[in-house]
Amino acid sequence: MNANRIRLMAPLALATIAAAQNAGDFLLTYSQPERTLSGSAGTVLQRLWPNEVAHIDFSAPCALFSAEKWAPRTCYQTMAGDEDGDAQWWEPGLFGTIDALLDVQGPATTVALANARTVFFSPSVPMGQGLSGAPGLRPGDVGRIVRDGLGNEGRVQYFLRQEQIAQALGMMVVGPIDVDAIAFDPQLGVYFSLDQDTPAVTACGAMLVEDGAVVCIPAAAMVYTPDLRIAAVLPNSAVVVHTEAQMNAFVAAAQINDRFGNCIAVAGDTEALEIDRSVPVAVGGCVASPVPVPAFLFSTETMTGAGLCTTAGGGQIVNLPCGLAGTPCGGGPTTGAQMGIAPVGPALAPSYVNALTRARTLRYAMEPRDPVVAVPPAGLPFGSQLVDIVSSYPIHFVFWTPGAAAANTATPSFGNPFGLFGFPDFYPWPTYHTFALNVGGFASWPMLPIPAGFVGNVVFQSLAFDPSGTLELSTPITIEFQ
Repeated sequence: MNANRIRLMAPLALATIAAAQNAGDFLLTYSQPERTLSGSAGTVLQRLWPNEVAHIDFSAPCALFSAEKWAPRTCYQTMAGDEDGDAQWWEPGLFGTIDALLDVQGPATTVALANARTVFFSPSVPMGQGLSGAPGLRPGDVGRIVRDGLGNEGRVQYFLRQEQIAQALGMMVVGPIDVDAIAFDPQLGVYFSLDQDTPAVTACGAMLVEDGAVVCIPAAAMVYTPDLRIAAVLPNSAVVVHTEAQMNAFVAAAQINDRFGNCIAVAGDTEALEIDRSVPVAVGGCVASPVPVPAFLFSTETMTGAGLCTTAGGGQIVNLPCGLAGTPCGGGPTTGAQMGIAPVGPALAPSYVNALTRARTLRYAMEPRDPVVAVPPAGLPFGSQLVDIVSSYPIHFVFWTPGAAAANTATPSFGNPFGLFGFPDFYPWPTYHTFALNVGGFASWPMLPIPAGFVGNVVFQSLAFDPSGTLELSTPITIEFQ
């Protein structure tokens, strides 16, 4: 990672972190393939997949409200490299789905913004260990893909490991762990929900932690790294702050409809969490182990149409800047439009919000229409391939570099010393390819002619000049020419 971009936090800075986390946009994933509400100018960017991250910008006018791509699959695949050792870079099922997201924000004075290197996530399917080594990124981990201090690509840096979750829960037998949702405040603790009912011996005694429950590992039971990752936890320190029955009650009280217009009565599995800082922090847990309990923004598997509720006030539909994040009971279906996705056909929006975090960030993503290109004997003419960009910058300069192609390798990257807001790394040595003009927040650029017989991987990345004077980079893509 770029050393200029790492957000280290001294203890005195913690008091200002809450203010920073109370602001910001949403980064989120959806449980099913969806389409952006805007249509993304008809580009490939309109398709939102469950294993990539979308962005909702609350500073945009409500007339332009839409979720848009933020970290496409091709970005994660470029960072991860050939993680499964098959010498193929296009792996559309990488991660399965992204089930949890977490941006550990710095103080409000922090300049650098969240990017695909800094935001932690949890996959539903383990990432291959071809570059990261064991144990890799598992469904029970919350981590991110980084370049380590020795320049090795495709490594995993953990916020929280599944072994730490098992230790905090006092699990006698460590079976499969699958993190479904996570939220964090360094002064309060880590809050999470699991995908399976889990027998545990918590700080409040032996119990079954249900898959809809919300669990806390309090800050006093953890040791942090300088950048606020979890270095160690105390055994048997976890506390259930909301049981599944309580989450059911929050959902019932919120009076929110699903995509079919049915009033939702139960939560089922809790799928996404973020701290709701609009109300004071309470105290919960048990007599033997009281812990801080903030209000939570949350979604559940029953909240199709991508509804979003809060535990504040005993359970309510979240009120977003452009309206309620769900349709009240009796008011018709929750269509998905309130969370930036388009209702399509009779199914409307089948997704629930699968992961959620607040972040201060910039949208600058690029995605090819064809990540694998077959080159015929005569080559390909100008414009035979199109690549799309979502960004607010008026002009984009596209560069390319030869990509890694061997099994268990990744294309080397270096930190961008001239950027603060976009993707933090560039891929050397970049060669200028073409430019593209932005129209309504989107741009498409035609690929130059591809010569006959060309075979190999190519990494493309776009550069833009920020008004602040920085040079910002888009998320990278890798195209396989065969």
